[in-house]
Amino acid sequence: AFLRTSKQTQTTMTIPTRHRPIFDELTTDEEKFKAAMAEYDELKETDADGMDFSNKTAMWIAFERDIETQREDALFKDVLAKYFTEPYGKRLSDSMSFGLANYVFDPPDADIGFGLEGHVMYTATRTKLINDQVDQWLRDSATRKCQVLNLGAGADTRVYWMESLKKATAYWEVDTASVMNYKQKILDSLQEKGELPETFCERKAITMDFSKESIAELPSSHGYQSNFPSCWILEGLIMYLKREDQEQLLDNVSKLSEKDSFLILNFSKNVLGGLSCEEMDERLGGQGWKKTESFMFGEEGFDFGRYPKGKPANKVLGFAMYRKD
Repeated sequence: AFLRTSKQTQTTMTIPTRHRPIFDELTTDEEKFKAAMAEYDELKETDADGMDFSNKTAMWIAFERDIETQREDALFKDVLAKYFTEPYGKRLSDSMSFGLANYVFDPPDADIGFGLEGHVMYTATRTKLINDQVDQWLRDSATRKCQVLNLGAGADTRVYWMESLKKATAYWEVDTASVMNYKQKILDSLQEKGELPETFCERKAITMDFSKESIAELPSSHGYQSNFPSCWILEGLIMYLKREDQEQLLDNVSKLSEKDSFLILNFSKNVLGGLSCEEMDERLGGQGWKKTESFMFGEEGFDFGRYPKGKPANKVLGFAMYRKD
């Protein structure tokens, strides 16, 4: 039921399908689910380098950004993504695709038409959405100092390939030590081989565990200046945090944000115990933020030719944008 061919959606869009060896010779949904869970049980274990499951997802996103980059009609060209896919990127993309198809991207009663490719399309569109939002904010801020901060940056390398960042004073990448160490080793290797592009603005790499540390320390420990506007990217982050950590993060983002700062917030509606979208709106609104846009995956403005036309938007995953008054 979930290995639908692209023929079903050919009249509206092309969804390239990828071979996933993990499901070879498995015919029933029960067999595929069991295989996916066995792989997940291995991947959720913390490895020798301190990479836990959430850390490993950085490679998953890099793997799927590289898939989009290789398309002839690519929505963006992340020229470095291919270097950050090993050893977990493909394994995560393959094994997680079945459960995500069932419960998030292509439930049996919805008939969206993604098959197992829903998360791949979602990664492409969310990357494009963030790019466009940052581009627009930087254009609006062209006459003044501004900076961009990516919290939970993973293997993001926009500072090397997104030209609009030349208008920013700095691009901050903040993530756990295990992720940032993994990333820096690869960047250093590329630098030694003369294969690392120049950055479009200053790159600031910061290690931080959001469940134990606070971005309130950025000014005192890392030289962050809050006297000019900031664009905050919270992609694939807040849904992994406990409620109290979500509250602290949003409060500290607010405290560190000058007038005309911008917040790009990726949310999930099926996280139990966390802040609801309405609660986040209320909390941010009480600290001077005004919501400017909100999209669910698949809605106009958040599809970019990667979501089947005429199908209902995703009910779980979306983005909200806020500007500080």
